[in-house]
Amino acid sequence: MSDPCIRHRLLYDRDDCRLLEIVNKILSRGQNPSLLRKLFDPGLHPRGIKELAAPKSLRIASAMIDLLGTLEQGSASERIAALRAARSESLHESSQSLRLNLARVLLQIMKEMIRSVDDEEKQLQLAHDFREVSSGKARLIRKQLRKYHLLEMPESWNQLAFDHHVHDANTKGRKSPTHLIMDAWIKGIRFLGVIYYNYVKPEVAAELLEAADIMGIEVRIGIEVSARLRNQIAQPIVLFVQT
Repeated sequence: MSDPCIRHRLLYDRDDCRLLEIVNKILSRGQNPSLLRKLFDPGLHPRGIKELAAPKSLRIASAMIDLLGTLEQGSASERIAALRAARSESLHESSQSLRLNLARVLLQIMKEMIRSVDDEEKQLQLAHDFREVSSGKARLIRKQLRKYHLLEMPESWNQLAFDHHVHDANTKGRKSPTHLIMDAWIKGIRFLGVIYYNYVKPEVAAELLEAADIMGIEVRIGIEVSARLRNQIAQPIVLFVQT
C-alpha cells in the first residue's frame, strides 16, 4: 500500500499519518505489544516513565483498542481493566480547563478511528481531529464536541443527564455492561437505569456496578417482570433493585 500522506498531502501532515500508522499497526497485530500493556500498570504515573516510553496519543489508542477489543471476546475483568486504563490515559492532563470534556471527545474520536479501519481517508480526518483537540485549547475542544454531537458538560460533573431504560448485551442490547457505561460517560450521562428480564446474573451486575464506579455514573438495576393473567402475558412491570 502506498503512503497515505502522499495521496492526501494537501489536507494532512506527517503527524496525522504517524498517528494513523500507530493505530493501524496495533490493530493489525490483534493485541497491544507487551511493552504498551505494561504501561497501564496503575503504579506508573502518567507524567513519569509513561511519558518517556510512549506518547499520549499512542497510550490512548492502545487503551481504547484494548477496550473495544473486548466487545465480542474477553472476560469481565479484562473489560474493567481496559476501561480503567482508557479513563486514566484520557484524563491524566489535570491542568486542562476542560479536562472532562477533552477526555470525552478524545475517546469518541479514537473509538471512531478504530472502527473506520477500512476507510483510510476518514481515519486520517479523525487522526487530524484527535491531534487538534489534544492541544487542550478550549476553542478546539468545543469545536470537536459540536462536530461529534456531544454536549459540553460542566467540569464539576453535576449535570442532571439520565436515561432510565437501557439494555446491555445480556438482554436485547449489543454492548457489554462495561461498554454501555463507557458510551454513557462519553455522552455525559450521570444516571443510568439498566433493565434486565426477570433476573440478572450476579457477575453481570458486578461488572456493571464496577464500571459505573470507575466512570462516576450512578446506576440502578431494574428487573422487568412478566406474569400470566388468563393465559395472556400481562403488562410487564419494572422493579428497581437497591444497589
